[in-house]
Amino acid sequence: MVKISKLKEYLRTIRKDRSVLILGPPGVGKSVSVREFAEEEAKRMGKEFVDYDDSMFSDIMREPDKYYVFVDMRLTECEPSDLIGVPRDLDSIVMYKPLGWSRVLSRCAGLLFLDELTNVDRPDIQAVAYKIALDRKVGFCKLHRDVRVVAAGNRPDHSLIAHELPAPLLSRFHVIDVLAPDVNEWIEWMSNKYGQEWDARVMAYLSHPSFKGDFLVLPGKGETLEPFPNPRSWTWLALELQDTPDDLVLPKSVGYLGKEVGTRFATFLRIKLPDPIKLVKVPSLFEDLDLDAKYLMTVAVANLILDKKVRPRDVEKLLEVMASVQADVVVLLMLAVFKRTKDHEIRSELTKVFMTNKKLLSLMSEIGIILNL
Repeated sequence: MVKISKLKEYLRTIRKDRSVLILGPPGVGKSVSVREFAEEEAKRMGKEFVDYDDSMFSDIMREPDKYYVFVDMRLTECEPSDLIGVPRDLDSIVMYKPLGWSRVLSRCAGLLFLDELTNVDRPDIQAVAYKIALDRKVGFCKLHRDVRVVAAGNRPDHSLIAHELPAPLLSRFHVIDVLAPDVNEWIEWMSNKYGQEWDARVMAYLSHPSFKGDFLVLPGKGETLEPFPNPRSWTWLALELQDTPDDLVLPKSVGYLGKEVGTRFATFLRIKLPDPIKLVKVPSLFEDLDLDAKYLMTVAVANLILDKKVRPRDVEKLLEVMASVQADVVVLLMLAVFKRTKDHEIRSELTKVFMTNKKLLSLMSEIGIILNL
């Protein structure tokens, strides 16, 4: 088993001519990780990353050494001819006319991503996958030596519409089982990718001891009209919430997370909070907040620090109160600051507050482990 956060690192250890099949629950970041891996590999090779579409064909073929081409194929949308080409009469013989993307991948470095492989229950599509995975041929076009073939799918215990694969097909792949990210891994990924451009109230909710189980809830049946929470749906919601009016928070939450979790999350956000500036000035107010409000208020204070409306040293007394009544929110505040900014001044000043305060210093060991300090 490989953590999804370590998948890109693991892929780099596999030979380029070995086809890979990534298996894991839906919505945990398999497709995103493969794309990010391709972008990073292009950068390492000194090539321009392009997400292939047919309008690029001529430009790429004129300078094939310049590009690293990412081809994303959803196998559930494919016919065999989408992969092997189309038969055409040429000088009294029939030849397969290759598709543009396969011609490109015969000339360029790149990655062919065969997504949803385990959702395909068609022997003709699986037969084409045999040849691609083992022979590295798309129809009669041989892939370039610097092209990787990566497939992805779900196990049947992750999705009831997923199928086991024929043994001969599976044997053509290096199989990687990935683990869904935990909440801290997801927070780190969001922060690295989006900085402060996502709503940290999601972080407060998912860090709350009562709601951590809402991060990933797989549906109990293969076909459903009910959304379900997973890292992908939380990502989409977190990116939209900052610009969402209050009256649309509930339908948007339900639309991404389903009725049960979405309603619970929207109710959490409706908690009335005191002015965080007032809380910084009168730290004792924190003691009177209920547990849910403590988590929400923590990210509100973190946002004040990030927006430079208060200095880290201004919240020292508040941090002491937090540490005495609910120490885990201090860890949350450090996550909400350190993971979402690279501002050296903020980070160093906040660290100094902890290192020079006897009441806070004892928490630095736990915080340091979580923040990889």
